[in-house]
Amino acid sequence: MKDEDKFLIHENIKSGNTLIASQLINENPQLNLRADEDGRCPIHWAVSMNNFEMVKLLGSKGNLDIDELIDDSGWTAIHIACSIGNEEMLDYLMKLTPTPDVNLKTNQGVTPLHLAISKKNLGVIKKLIIEYKCKCNVKDKNGYTPLQRASSIGLLSIITLLNEKGKVNLNSTDNYGWTALHHALAEGKGDAAKLLIDLGADKEVNSPDGLPIDVCVDEKIKKYVFQ
Repeated sequence: MKDEDKFLIHENIKSGNTLIASQLINENPQLNLRADEDGRCPIHWAVSMNNFEMVKLLGSKGNLDIDELIDDSGWTAIHIACSIGNEEMLDYLMKLTPTPDVNLKTNQGVTPLHLAISKKNLGVIKKLIIEYKCKCNVKDKNGYTPLQRASSIGLLSIITLLNEKGKVNLNSTDNYGWTALHHALAEGKGDAAKLLIDLGADKEVNSPDGLPIDVCVDEKIKKYVFQ
């Protein structure tokens, strides 16, 4: 193969030329494993482009070990599927052999659950927790847990789900000594803060920045939560 054609399948997937990409992979299934200059294989790009037809074709070749196909940022196709919020694609990928590790971390220590929560992909979050039994207390490199991420953006239903099904530590602290309650109040998420307290979060966990009440950004929220 000529050097300029080395990443031809990647380019065709990115451009949406499914027919050409299909011909290339059918002629040479080993292209499934070819990484581009960012360490991304065809499956990364197929998922990124939300091209389920292409994902299924790549998966049908029987030579995909999702956990081994990691790009330079530490992302697998599972991380991407959870980030874009495609439940059907996640289900398909999780049925491949060998079964992908749903708790695999990126270079930043981020799991698929962290990503799904950050993007507010509620359906994917529920699948990860309920169906795929992902770990819910994992910390990223900043020490942030999925609960802290959910609290900082006010995802009440996910806070409840994490508490009921994820067996989370409500008072887990990040690298800066902050709990989920700190994060909720710092971001002005009063309802999330109130829910955390109702669930049993400790209001007296001190950090270098003080107690949760000390990082509250709004006096009205402070009164609402701590009245």
